[in-house]
Amino acid sequence: MMIFIKRGIIINLILFLVVACTSNNSATFYLLKPIPSSNLKFTQNNAAIDKITVLVKLVNFPEYLDQPQMVIRENDYKLQINEDHRWAEPIVNDFTRVFVKNLDSRIAPNDARVYSRLDGVKPDYQLSIEVFQMDVNMDDEAVLKTEWSLSTGKKAKWVTRRSSEYKVTIKDNSFESGVEAQSKAIGLLADQIAEYLQTLQKPSTTKNYSPTHFLDNNIPR
Repeated sequence: MMIFIKRGIIINLILFLVVACTSNNSATFYLLKPIPSSNLKFTQNNAAIDKITVLVKLVNFPEYLDQPQMVIRENDYKLQINEDHRWAEPIVNDFTRVFVKNLDSRIAPNDARVYSRLDGVKPDYQLSIEVFQMDVNMDDEAVLKTEWSLSTGKKAKWVTRRSSEYKVTIKDNSFESGVEAQSKAIGLLADQIAEYLQTLQKPSTTKNYSPTHFLDNNIPR
C-alpha cells in the first residue's frame, strides 16, 4: 500500500514540474528600447555651451509595478496582472538604462550617467525620478506619470521639482506595441528634462555661472 502511495506522490510531483516548466516556456519576455529624439535643436543648441554631467541618482517604482508580470489598468481601481507576458529584467533597471541612454543622446556632448559610470567625475546636477504609473489602459494608451527633481551641489540644493504625464497611443492590440508606446513615453520624459537642462546652461564664453539662479520649487500640475 505504501509503495502505491509513494508512486502516486512521485507521479504528481513529476506532473507538477512538467506543468510548471511548460508554463514558464510559454511566457513572452520584453525589453524597453531607447527612442531617438526628433528634436534636432538639442544637438544644435548644445554645441556652443559648457559641458555638464547629470547623475541619474535615483529611480523609484511603486511595488505593484516592481514585478516581472506586465500590468494592464482596467480603471482607476482595478488592474490585470498578465503571467504570460513579462519584463525580461526588473523594470526599474530596464527603465533606468533606457532613460539614461535617451537623456545622454539628447544633451550630447554633455553626459548623463549613473553612479557606476561616474569614474570620478563630479556631476553638475543630480536627477531623481519617482514613477507613479507606467502601464497600458483599456483605451489603448501607454501612460507614464512621474515626478522628477533636479538638484545641485554636495548639499543637493533643489533646482526644480516637476510632475509629468504622458499618454502614447498603442498602434495595435498587442503587448509588443504596448512596450513600444511605453518606450516612446520614456523618450518624451527625456525630451522634457533635456529641454529644461538647456535653460540652465551657459554659453562657453561666459564665466562664473551659478545654476542656483534658476531655482524653481513650483511643481506644475
